[in-house]
Amino acid sequence: MLWSYFTNGFIAPPPLVKHPLLADDKEKKKDIAALQGTWKIESFKIAGQDAPEEFVKTASFAFKDKKYTLTVDGEEMETGTFKLDPEKKVKAIDLEIESGNDQGKKQLGIYTLKVDTLTLCFAFPGETDRPTKLESSEDSKSIQLVLKREKK
Repeated sequence: MLWSYFTNGFIAPPPLVKHPLLADDKEKKKDIAALQGTWKIESFKIAGQDAPEEFVKTASFAFKDKKYTLTVDGEEMETGTFKLDPEKKVKAIDLEIESGNDQGKKQLGIYTLKVDTLTLCFAFPGETDRPTKLESSEDSKSIQLVLKREKK
């Protein structure tokens, strides 16, 4: 009965619905492909406060396959893997931090991706509540980044 519906005595095919596993995989692949490359930080807020200008000027994120690297002033500061869930109402991203000050911690976040602009909002590393808005305020334990794709 799950795969067939009865209408006027005839068996009708199931309605055309988006299979969640197939759609999810297609969206993930699309967004993973779109993230590939190096992204310069345009703005960076931690609990509503702007990060130091020198940090913002010299920091970048690079995505290769399902790995990321945060580089500051030419030095690798953090590396890890990422997972996307583009099917959520607000697209989700999870970082598994493999090196750096927060090694071994998970960082939950959300994102939007529009052509060459990537906006991210993360909970502090190790926090278990995912942000719900793409913003960082003084009373939040969140980090907001706006990244621009680096032109080759």
